[in-house]
Amino acid sequence: MSAADLGKVIRARRKELGYTQVEVAEMMECSPRLVGEIERGRGSVGFDRIVSYAMNLGIDLAAFKR
Repeated sequence: MSAADLGKVIRARRKELGYTQVEVAEMMECSPRLVGEIERGRGSVGFDRIVSYAMNLGIDLAAFKR
């Protein structure tokens, strides 16, 4: 899964829950710009922020050995 694919999953979940990017940014104590970057799969966003965002929306991330 690419960063862009993960961003799409996160964006879809946010919309499913009825949150705006601003509301999520307030929950995460970050800027709406960062939320947008995560949802677009920008490589410059720290992995810890992506994991935190996903977990706040109830998305479990798992890593499996290939």
